Order: sequence, then structure tokens, then C-alpha cells
Amino acid sequence: MTATLSASVQRKVIRRIVPILMLMYTMAYLDRINIGTAALRMNAELGISQQVFGLAAGLFFIGYLLLEIPSNIILHRIGARVWLTRIMVTWGLLSACTAFVQNGWQLVAVRMLLGFAEAGLFPGLIYCLALWFPPSMRGRMLVILVLPWAVIVGTPMSAAIVQYADGLMGFSGWRIMLFVEGLLPVLLGFYSARYLTSKPEEAEWLTDAEKREVIAARESDGVAVPEHVEKPLRATLMQPHLVLLSLAYATAQMGFYASLIFTPQIVQEFGRLFGTTLSTVQVGLLSAIPSIIGMTLYWFWVAHSDRTNERVWHAIASFVTAAVGIAILVSVHNLSASILGLSLLTAGLVSGPICIWQLTAIGVRGKTAAVVFAYVNCFGIVGSMFSPYFIGYLKDRTGSYDAGLLFLAIAALLGAALVLVASLAMRRAGLLGADDPRAAVRVERA
Repeated sequence: MTATLSASVQRKVIRRIVPILMLMYTMAYLDRINIGTAALRMNAELGISQQVFGLAAGLFFIGYLLLEIPSNIILHRIGARVWLTRIMVTWGLLSACTAFVQNGWQLVAVRMLLGFAEAGLFPGLIYCLALWFPPSMRGRMLVILVLPWAVIVGTPMSAAIVQYADGLMGFSGWRIMLFVEGLLPVLLGFYSARYLTSKPEEAEWLTDAEKREVIAARESDGVAVPEHVEKPLRATLMQPHLVLLSLAYATAQMGFYASLIFTPQIVQEFGRLFGTTLSTVQVGLLSAIPSIIGMTLYWFWVAHSDRTNERVWHAIASFVTAAVGIAILVSVHNLSASILGLSLLTAGLVSGPICIWQLTAIGVRGKTAAVVFAYVNCFGIVGSMFSPYFIGYLKDRTGSYDAGLLFLAIAALLGAALVLVASLAMRRAGLLGADDPRAAVRVERA
């Protein structure tokens, strides 16, 4: 039987839960990618090469990788309100410390510590959505969470601070920007500690009937997994389809994170190639355009996936779209085509992973769900850790971003193939219908 949320309960839950989680994600990504804007002046001031900069961006994920699964297990035990607030406050303080680095290796060290502090945030947010929303809504709710405000608003804001606050109180503008933006999640922590509710069972702002409705809806429309036949955790993590989908997610994150980090510098290089000198603020504004266009594209795409209850072909088409965007980016040399290419790249590498998250959650629940989300994200972390360094290395060796972008296009096409093979494994295991790759996601109660 399929249970749904009434419109009034939907509004209550969305208004209370989604804005806080969206702000957490936005601030996390702002603190993760703002060194890309800082690099417009920081690299020259501190003598940091593209290779060392890429290393700093990538080694952020070492701590994230080591603590990802333990972090989500703790979140499952003590609740999102306490654990996600702790993550925000510690990462914010460490991010603010980035403002005081004096060379590339200090930057590498601080970014590694930042990864330890932020570990578990993203899979924790996905786990929260699974506790609050039915499968038919999770794709759209995840899209709302990952709306690229960190790029659309944050990158122009970062660029403005770098340019206009330069020299304020004797500090470089990039230092002021990193310090101010590092304190924002600390302030959000005070709010989340008061207003974030970990799960429906603890929601004083819902009636008992509304709580039962939310719980019934989140457990509906999926693959039933009775308590007494639930697979051991190790067996669950070693399922072929889960490994293949995790690898596909890694290919997407390789391109997504690298594009976020390097987009300001790619846009700045566009200006030089097309004979235009761009200010830091202009670079920030142009860097936001692909995310604005991409946001519109992937909202409709994921909403269509939710309506049709189809995930596999939506994911495959998303990866192919990203590869097409890269092809445009490296082959058509004008600013408009370049912005279009970056937009398709962004749209494809956001909507594809959202469909993958829907597929990986089939038939898991409780602690197993928390671990599965962290496990899948670990693969993405490895991809994110590797790609900035490799692209920086190729840029230093070739003098162009084209080689790195072509590498990301190949990775995207590989991701599409992995999703297709994973869907065949899921059909054999009875997790997808034999006639089509549609699946409703189910994460049962904690």
C-alpha cells in the first residue's frame, strides 16, 4: 500500500526541516569552494602552483573519507540536531582559520583538518530526508537541498569581498572573505541547535496523527525488508549493484567538485582567450550563470524522474548531458558556448547523482541506511579528492584546462555505463521490475 503526505502536513514538514538542511548544505559548499575564488589572488600572493592548489582542494577529503561512516553511525544514534550542529560549528571555525595561512602547505594542512570536521554532513542530510519524506518526494527535496546557492549567491559575494575589502584593516581581500564566510555556519549552529528536529517521533510541532502520517508515508512504496531477514551490513555493502552505483557516483563527483573549484579560474581564462580583461567581481558573476541555468534544468529533470518513478535512464541521460557540455566547452571557442557547456555540465552532474541516491536506498533502513549513504558517499569523496589535483597537474603541464575537461567527459560516460550495468544487477536481484528500470526508494524507520 502506498501512503502519501497530506498537503497540510507536507507544508509543515517542508517549512520546518528543509530550510535548515538547505542552509547547512549551502554553507558547507560555500566553505568548500570559496578557495576557488580566493585563488584568483591568493595563489599569486602566496606563490601557490595549480598543482599544489589542486592538492589542497583534494586532500580536504582525506578526513571526510576516514570519518564518513563513523559520523553517520553517530548521527543515527544521537540524532541530527546535536550531530549536524556539531559538524557545522567545528567546520566553520576551521574554515575561518584558512584566512591565516602563509603558504601552500599550510593551506593543505588546514583543508585536511576541515575535511575531518565536516565528515558525514552530506550523507547525514540525505538520511534526514529519508526519515521525513516519502520516496515520491525525496528527489525533489534533495534538489532543493542542493540548489547551488553557494555558487549563485556565494561566489559573487565571495568575489565582491575579495575585490572591495582588499586592504581593509591591512588584510588581503581573500583573507577577509575566508574569515567572514567561515563564521557563517557557526551562527547557523545556534539556530539549528534550537529548531532542527531529528525525526518525526520527536516533533513537538506535529500532532500524534500527523506523526503517524509522516512515518507511514516514509515507509511506503518500496521493497519490503522484514526485520528477521535483513541482510548483514557487510553483505549489503558488497552487493554488486551497490558497488557499481557507488563507482558511478564517484565519476559524477570527480567532475562536479572539480568544476566548482576551477570554474572561477576557467572563466578568468576565457576572458584572456577572448581578449577581455575580467574583474574579480565579473568572474564571480559569470561563474554563477552556469549554476543558475543548470539549476533550472536539473529541477525539471529530477521532478520528471519523481513523477514517472524512473531513475535509471534519467541518471544515464544526465551523465551523457554532462559529457556533451564538456564537448561544447572544449570545441566551441566563444563565451556564450562556454557558459552553455558549463551549464550542461552542472545540470548533468547534479541530476545524475540524485537519481543514483534514489536507487542506492532501495530496501535498506535504520542503521543500515545510514551506513549505506555514508558508504556510497565515500566513493564520491575519493573521486572528489583525486580530480582537482589531476586537473591542476594537467593544467600546469599543458597550459590549458582542455585535457582535464576531456578526462571528466570520459569519466561521465563511464558513469552512464556503470548505472546501466547496475540496473541489470538490480533486476536480477528483484530490486527493479523486469520490464523497466523503475524503482521507488524506501528507507524504513530508524
